[in-house]
Amino acid sequence: MSNLPPVKRFTTSSGLRIYRIAFEFMPNLSGRLYLLLGAGPPTLIDAGTGSPTATAQIWEGLSAVGSEFGEPFRPQDIRRILITHAHVDHYGGLAELVRRTGAEVGVHPLDSRTICAGQERLAIARQAFASFLMRAGVSGEDRAQLLDGYGRTKRHLESVPVDLLLEDGRAIDGIRIFHTPGHSPGHVCLLVDDVLLAGDHILSRTITQQWPESIAPYTGLGHYLESLGKVERIPGIALVMGGHEPPVRDVYKRIENIRASHFRRVDRVLRVLRESSQPMTIDEITGQLYDRQSSFYAFLALTDVASRVEYLDERGRLAVANPEESQDAETGAVSPVRYSVDR
Repeated sequence: MSNLPPVKRFTTSSGLRIYRIAFEFMPNLSGRLYLLLGAGPPTLIDAGTGSPTATAQIWEGLSAVGSEFGEPFRPQDIRRILITHAHVDHYGGLAELVRRTGAEVGVHPLDSRTICAGQERLAIARQAFASFLMRAGVSGEDRAQLLDGYGRTKRHLESVPVDLLLEDGRAIDGIRIFHTPGHSPGHVCLLVDDVLLAGDHILSRTITQQWPESIAPYTGLGHYLESLGKVERIPGIALVMGGHEPPVRDVYKRIENIRASHFRRVDRVLRVLRESSQPMTIDEITGQLYDRQSSFYAFLALTDVASRVEYLDERGRLAVANPEESQDAETGAVSPVRYSVDR
Protein backbone atom coordinates (compact mmCIF):
# COMPACT_ATOMS: atom_id res chain seq x y z
CA MET A 1 0.00 0.00 0.00
CA SER A 2 1.89 3.03 -1.27
CA ASN A 3 -0.52 5.81 -0.31
CA LEU A 4 -1.48 5.37 3.32
CA PRO A 5 -3.19 8.45 4.76
CA PRO A 6 -0.90 10.41 7.08
CA VAL A 7 -1.20 10.55 10.83
CA LYS A 8 -3.94 13.03 11.64
CA ARG A 9 -5.10 14.67 14.86
CA PHE A 10 -8.76 15.06 15.83
CA THR A 11 -9.97 16.94 18.91
CA THR A 12 -13.09 16.13 20.90
CA SER A 13 -15.50 18.68 22.34
CA SER A 14 -13.58 18.76 25.65
CA GLY A 15 -10.15 18.97 24.02
CA LEU A 16 -9.04 15.33 24.16
CA ARG A 17 -6.73 14.39 21.30
CA ILE A 18 -7.29 11.41 19.01
CA TYR A 19 -4.60 10.48 16.50
CA ARG A 20 -5.49 8.36 13.48
CA ILE A 21 -2.77 5.95 12.34
CA ALA A 22 -3.07 3.86 9.16
CA PHE A 23 -1.47 0.54 8.21
CA GLU A 24 -1.53 -1.92 5.33
CA PHE A 25 -4.25 -4.55 5.42
CA MET A 26 -5.10 -5.78 1.91
CA PRO A 27 -5.15 -4.31 -1.62
CA ASN A 28 -7.48 -1.30 -1.79
CA LEU A 29 -8.23 -1.44 1.93
CA SER A 30 -5.99 -0.02 4.64
CA GLY A 31 -6.67 -0.27 8.35
CA ARG A 32 -7.01 2.46 10.98
CA LEU A 33 -6.28 2.51 14.68
CA TYR A 34 -6.39 5.39 17.13
CA LEU A 35 -4.26 6.83 19.91
CA LEU A 36 -6.25 8.62 22.58
CA LEU A 37 -4.49 11.19 24.77
CA GLY A 38 -6.02 13.06 27.69
CA ALA A 39 -8.50 10.41 28.87
CA GLY A 40 -6.43 8.71 31.55
CA PRO A 41 -3.16 7.07 30.48
CA PRO A 42 -2.19 6.95 26.77
CA THR A 43 -4.64 4.51 25.20
CA LEU A 44 -4.47 2.72 21.86
CA ILE A 45 -7.69 1.60 20.18
CA ASP A 46 -7.01 -1.64 18.24
CA ALA A 47 -3.67 -3.18 17.28
CA GLY A 48 -3.46 -3.91 13.55
CA THR A 49 -2.88 -7.22 11.78
CA GLY A 50 0.39 -8.31 13.33
CA SER A 51 2.27 -8.47 10.04
CA PRO A 52 5.80 -7.04 10.30
CA THR A 53 4.90 -4.35 7.76
CA ALA A 54 1.74 -3.26 9.57
CA THR A 55 3.42 -3.22 12.98
CA ALA A 56 6.29 -1.12 11.61
CA GLN A 57 3.81 1.34 10.10
CA ILE A 58 1.92 1.58 13.38
CA TRP A 59 5.08 2.16 15.39
CA GLU A 60 6.23 4.81 12.94
CA GLY A 61 2.84 6.51 13.14
CA LEU A 62 2.90 6.47 16.92
CA SER A 63 6.40 7.96 16.89
CA ALA A 64 5.16 10.78 14.64
CA VAL A 65 2.70 11.88 17.32
CA GLY A 66 5.63 13.18 19.32
CA SER A 67 7.97 14.27 16.55
CA GLU A 68 5.43 15.95 14.25
CA PHE A 69 2.69 17.14 16.60
CA GLY A 70 4.76 18.12 19.63
CA GLU A 71 3.02 15.77 22.03
CA PRO A 72 5.14 14.70 25.03
CA PHE A 73 4.56 11.09 24.01
CA ARG A 74 6.58 8.06 22.93
CA PRO A 75 5.04 4.78 21.71
CA GLN A 76 6.43 3.04 24.81
CA ASP A 77 4.16 5.29 26.92
CA ILE A 78 1.01 3.39 25.88
CA ARG A 79 -0.53 1.89 29.01
CA ARG A 80 -3.83 0.55 27.62
CA ILE A 81 -4.90 -1.17 24.40
CA LEU A 82 -8.67 -1.47 23.91
CA ILE A 83 -9.85 -3.84 21.17
CA THR A 84 -13.10 -2.98 19.39
CA HIS A 85 -13.53 -6.58 18.21
CA ALA A 86 -11.56 -9.78 17.78
CA HIS A 87 -10.98 -9.84 14.03
CA VAL A 88 -7.42 -10.30 12.91
CA ASP A 89 -6.94 -6.80 11.45
CA HIS A 90 -7.91 -5.31 14.81
CA TYR A 91 -6.07 -7.54 17.28
CA GLY A 92 -3.41 -9.43 15.29
CA GLY A 93 -0.62 -7.09 16.40
CA LEU A 94 -1.63 -7.14 20.05
CA ALA A 95 1.04 -9.55 21.36
CA GLU A 96 3.91 -7.56 19.84
CA LEU A 97 2.55 -4.21 20.97
CA VAL A 98 2.05 -5.53 24.51
CA ARG A 99 5.65 -6.78 24.50
CA ARG A 100 6.91 -3.35 23.47
CA THR A 101 4.76 -1.31 25.87
CA GLY A 102 3.61 -3.50 28.75
CA ALA A 103 0.08 -2.16 28.18
CA GLU A 104 -2.97 -3.78 29.71
CA VAL A 105 -5.56 -5.20 27.31
CA GLY A 106 -9.31 -4.58 27.23
CA VAL A 107 -11.97 -6.37 25.17
CA HIS A 108 -15.65 -7.26 25.51
CA PRO A 109 -16.32 -10.56 27.35
CA LEU A 110 -17.82 -12.20 24.24
CA ASP A 111 -14.59 -11.68 22.29
CA SER A 112 -12.21 -12.24 25.19
CA ARG A 113 -11.55 -15.97 24.59
CA THR A 114 -10.46 -15.23 21.03
CA ILE A 115 -7.82 -12.91 22.49
CA CYS A 116 -6.62 -15.02 25.43
CA ALA A 117 -7.27 -18.55 24.09
CA GLY A 118 -7.12 -18.11 20.35
CA GLN A 119 -6.36 -21.65 19.21
CA GLU A 120 -9.16 -23.05 21.36
CA ARG A 121 -11.69 -20.66 19.83
CA LEU A 122 -10.37 -21.23 16.33
CA ALA A 123 -10.84 -25.00 16.65
CA ILE A 124 -14.41 -24.59 17.88
CA ALA A 125 -15.24 -22.02 15.19
CA ARG A 126 -13.78 -24.27 12.49
CA GLN A 127 -16.10 -27.09 13.55
CA ALA A 128 -19.08 -24.74 13.37
CA PHE A 129 -17.95 -23.50 9.95
CA ALA A 130 -17.62 -27.07 8.61
CA SER A 131 -21.18 -27.84 9.71
CA PHE A 132 -22.40 -24.58 8.18
CA LEU A 133 -20.84 -25.42 4.80
CA MET A 134 -22.67 -28.76 4.77
CA ARG A 135 -26.01 -27.14 5.58
CA ALA A 136 -25.36 -24.43 2.98
CA GLY A 137 -24.99 -27.07 0.26
CA VAL A 138 -21.41 -26.24 -0.72
CA SER A 139 -19.95 -28.98 -2.92
CA GLY A 140 -17.17 -31.22 -1.64
CA GLU A 141 -14.29 -29.59 -3.53
CA ASP A 142 -15.38 -26.04 -2.77
CA ARG A 143 -16.10 -27.01 0.83
CA ALA A 144 -12.59 -28.39 1.29
CA GLN A 145 -11.06 -25.23 -0.17
CA LEU A 146 -13.10 -22.91 2.02
CA LEU A 147 -12.48 -24.98 5.14
CA ASP A 148 -8.74 -25.07 4.44
CA GLY A 149 -8.64 -21.28 4.22
CA TYR A 150 -10.86 -20.65 7.24
CA GLY A 151 -8.94 -18.99 10.03
CA ARG A 152 -5.63 -19.24 8.18
CA THR A 153 -4.56 -15.74 9.26
CA LYS A 154 -5.21 -16.60 12.92
CA ARG A 155 -3.35 -19.91 13.14
CA HIS A 156 -0.04 -18.39 14.21
CA LEU A 157 -1.32 -15.53 16.37
CA GLU A 158 -0.20 -15.44 19.98
CA SER A 159 -2.80 -15.35 22.72
CA VAL A 160 -2.62 -12.44 25.15
CA PRO A 161 -4.07 -12.18 28.68
CA VAL A 162 -7.09 -9.89 29.01
CA ASP A 163 -6.95 -7.38 31.86
CA LEU A 164 -10.13 -5.31 31.33
CA LEU A 165 -13.61 -6.39 30.27
CA LEU A 166 -15.30 -3.75 28.13
CA GLU A 167 -18.86 -4.38 29.26
CA ASP A 168 -21.82 -2.44 27.92
CA GLY A 169 -22.54 0.73 29.87
CA ARG A 170 -19.13 0.87 31.52
CA ALA A 171 -17.03 4.05 31.38
CA ILE A 172 -13.24 4.05 31.69
CA ASP A 173 -11.73 7.51 32.23
CA GLY A 174 -14.66 9.00 30.37
CA ILE A 175 -14.55 6.46 27.51
CA ARG A 176 -18.13 5.14 27.29
CA ILE A 177 -18.57 1.56 26.08
CA PHE A 178 -21.46 0.45 23.89
CA HIS A 179 -21.79 -3.23 23.04
CA THR A 180 -22.68 -3.38 19.34
CA PRO A 181 -22.74 -7.05 18.27
CA GLY A 182 -23.40 -8.16 14.70
CA HIS A 183 -20.06 -7.98 12.94
CA SER A 184 -18.55 -9.93 15.84
CA PRO A 185 -20.05 -11.22 19.10
CA GLY A 186 -18.14 -8.78 21.31
CA HIS A 187 -17.91 -5.76 19.05
CA VAL A 188 -17.91 -2.46 20.96
CA CYS A 189 -18.08 1.20 19.98
CA LEU A 190 -16.25 3.67 22.22
CA LEU A 191 -17.69 7.15 22.75
CA VAL A 192 -15.19 9.86 23.69
CA ASP A 193 -17.12 13.09 24.22
CA ASP A 194 -18.74 13.67 20.80
CA VAL A 195 -16.48 11.27 18.84
CA LEU A 196 -17.42 7.61 18.31
CA LEU A 197 -14.61 5.13 17.68
CA ALA A 198 -16.70 2.57 15.85
CA GLY A 199 -14.41 -0.29 14.84
CA ASP A 200 -16.13 -1.93 11.88
CA HIS A 201 -19.68 -1.25 13.04
CA ILE A 202 -20.14 1.86 10.89
CA LEU A 203 -17.89 2.64 7.92
CA SER A 204 -18.19 5.58 5.55
CA ARG A 205 -18.30 3.61 2.28
CA THR A 206 -18.55 -0.11 2.95
CA ILE A 207 -21.51 -2.07 4.29
CA THR A 208 -20.11 -4.08 7.19
CA GLN A 209 -19.78 -7.82 6.54
CA GLN A 210 -22.37 -10.00 8.25
CA TRP A 211 -22.04 -13.60 9.41
CA PRO A 212 -24.66 -16.26 10.20
CA GLU A 213 -25.16 -16.95 13.88
CA SER A 214 -24.81 -20.65 13.17
CA ILE A 215 -21.06 -19.93 12.93
CA ALA A 216 -20.81 -17.45 15.80
CA PRO A 217 -23.47 -16.30 18.29
CA TYR A 218 -24.31 -12.61 18.58
CA THR A 219 -23.45 -12.04 14.95
CA GLY A 220 -26.09 -12.00 12.24
CA LEU A 221 -28.12 -9.29 10.59
CA GLY A 222 -30.69 -9.09 13.37
CA HIS A 223 -28.13 -8.27 16.03
CA TYR A 224 -26.36 -5.86 13.69
CA LEU A 225 -29.55 -3.89 12.96
CA GLU A 226 -30.35 -3.72 16.67
CA SER A 227 -26.85 -2.35 17.28
CA LEU A 228 -27.32 0.26 14.55
CA GLY A 229 -30.44 1.43 16.35
CA LYS A 230 -28.50 1.60 19.61
CA VAL A 231 -25.95 3.99 18.09
CA GLU A 232 -28.73 5.96 16.40
CA ARG A 233 -30.20 6.70 19.83
CA ILE A 234 -26.95 8.24 21.14
CA PRO A 235 -27.40 12.01 20.85
CA GLY A 236 -24.80 14.49 19.74
CA ILE A 237 -22.30 12.34 17.85
CA ALA A 238 -20.29 14.77 15.72
CA LEU A 239 -17.79 12.34 14.18
CA VAL A 240 -17.44 8.59 13.69
CA MET A 241 -14.06 7.04 13.02
CA GLY A 242 -13.93 3.40 11.97
CA GLY A 243 -11.34 0.72 11.42
CA HIS A 244 -11.19 1.51 7.69
CA GLU A 245 -12.06 4.36 5.33
CA PRO A 246 -12.52 8.11 6.04
CA PRO A 247 -14.52 9.45 9.02
CA VAL A 248 -18.30 9.75 8.96
CA ARG A 249 -19.54 13.29 9.56
CA ASP A 250 -23.30 12.63 9.66
CA VAL A 251 -23.66 9.28 11.38
CA TYR A 252 -27.45 9.47 11.62
CA LYS A 253 -27.82 9.80 7.85
CA ARG A 254 -25.22 7.10 7.32
CA ILE A 255 -27.19 4.73 9.56
CA GLU A 256 -30.31 5.34 7.46
CA ASN A 257 -28.36 4.49 4.30
CA ILE A 258 -26.79 1.36 5.80
CA ARG A 259 -30.15 0.09 7.00
CA ALA A 260 -31.74 0.66 3.59
CA SER A 261 -28.86 -1.15 1.87
CA HIS A 262 -29.28 -4.19 4.11
CA PHE A 263 -32.99 -4.40 3.40
CA ARG A 264 -32.34 -4.13 -0.35
CA ARG A 265 -30.04 -7.13 -0.04
CA VAL A 266 -32.68 -9.02 1.94
CA ASP A 267 -35.22 -8.25 -0.79
CA ARG A 268 -32.83 -9.62 -3.44
CA VAL A 269 -32.67 -12.94 -1.57
CA LEU A 270 -36.48 -13.07 -1.49
CA ARG A 271 -36.67 -12.27 -5.21
CA VAL A 272 -34.27 -15.08 -6.11
CA LEU A 273 -36.32 -17.57 -4.10
CA ARG A 274 -39.65 -16.36 -5.51
CA GLU A 275 -38.35 -16.70 -9.07
CA SER A 276 -36.94 -20.18 -8.52
CA SER A 277 -38.97 -23.19 -9.62
CA GLN A 278 -37.71 -25.21 -6.66
CA PRO A 279 -36.31 -24.68 -3.16
CA MET A 280 -32.69 -23.56 -3.03
CA THR A 281 -29.66 -23.98 -0.78
CA ILE A 282 -27.67 -21.02 0.50
CA ASP A 283 -24.89 -21.90 -1.95
CA GLU A 284 -27.35 -21.87 -4.86
CA ILE A 285 -28.79 -18.51 -3.78
CA THR A 286 -25.25 -17.14 -3.52
CA GLY A 287 -24.56 -18.29 -7.07
CA GLN A 288 -27.53 -16.26 -8.29
CA LEU A 289 -26.50 -13.10 -6.46
CA TYR A 290 -22.71 -13.10 -6.89
CA ASP A 291 -20.31 -14.04 -9.64
CA ARG A 292 -18.36 -17.10 -8.62
CA GLN A 293 -15.37 -15.97 -6.61
CA SER A 294 -12.34 -17.76 -5.27
CA SER A 295 -11.14 -18.29 -1.70
CA PHE A 296 -11.62 -15.23 0.53
CA TYR A 297 -14.24 -13.46 -1.59
CA ALA A 298 -16.25 -16.65 -2.03
CA PHE A 299 -16.26 -16.97 1.75
CA LEU A 300 -17.52 -13.38 2.14
CA ALA A 301 -20.26 -13.85 -0.45
CA LEU A 302 -21.49 -17.11 1.08
CA THR A 303 -21.58 -15.85 4.66
CA ASP A 304 -23.22 -12.57 3.61
CA VAL A 305 -26.07 -14.41 1.89
CA ALA A 306 -26.33 -16.88 4.77
CA SER A 307 -26.83 -14.05 7.25
CA ARG A 308 -29.76 -12.76 5.20
CA VAL A 309 -31.33 -16.19 4.75
CA GLU A 310 -30.99 -16.72 8.50
CA TYR A 311 -32.58 -13.31 9.18
CA LEU A 312 -35.56 -14.16 6.98
CA ASP A 313 -35.90 -17.68 8.37
CA GLU A 314 -35.85 -16.47 11.99
CA ARG A 315 -38.69 -14.05 11.18
CA GLY A 316 -40.91 -16.66 9.55
CA ARG A 317 -40.43 -15.41 5.99
CA LEU A 318 -38.96 -18.66 4.67
CA ALA A 319 -39.92 -22.32 4.78
CA VAL A 320 -37.48 -25.23 4.98
CA ALA A 321 -38.45 -27.66 2.23
CA ASN A 322 -36.59 -30.70 3.59
CA PRO A 323 -36.61 -30.53 7.42
CA GLU A 324 -36.56 -34.31 7.74
CA GLU A 325 -33.28 -34.48 5.81
CA SER A 326 -31.37 -31.70 7.56
CA GLN A 327 -29.65 -33.97 10.08
CA ASP A 328 -29.61 -37.73 10.55
CA ALA A 329 -30.68 -38.47 14.11
CA GLU A 330 -28.54 -41.62 14.34
CA THR A 331 -25.32 -40.56 12.62
CA GLY A 332 -25.46 -36.81 13.15
CA ALA A 333 -24.65 -36.26 9.47
CA VAL A 334 -25.71 -32.84 8.20
CA SER A 335 -27.48 -32.45 4.85
CA PRO A 336 -28.01 -29.31 2.76
CA VAL A 337 -31.02 -27.25 3.81
CA ARG A 338 -33.32 -26.03 1.04
CA TYR A 339 -35.39 -22.88 1.42
CA SER A 340 -38.43 -21.40 -0.27
CA VAL A 341 -40.52 -18.34 0.44
CA ASP A 342 -43.24 -19.09 2.98
CA ARG A 343 -46.36 -18.27 1.04
